Amino acid sequence: MKLKSGVIINEINGEYVAVTAGEAGKAFNGMIRMNETAAFIAKTLCNETDEDGIVKKLLDEYEVNAETARNSVRIIIAKLDSAGLIEK
Repeated sequence: MKLKSGVIINEINGEYVAVTAGEAGKAFNGMIRMNETAAFIAKTLCNETDEDGIVKKLLDEYEVNAETARNSVRIIIAKLDSAGLIEK
């Protein structure tokens, strides 16, 4: 899975946002505000990966246990998917 082409993740004044352009803009027209962890997960989804790969990267980057990391990954993937921004 990965983010659809056209999803842009930026940091603006210390806050992270995802906006869409092109084809992704047809699925979702708006802005998603994210915390640092959600932005990290979303950026990881810019390349083809799976849930286990994202969890591993999250564990490598942050001091968090595996259960918390997996729950965070599942929540963010579900939110991005519900907005139509995930290619499976």
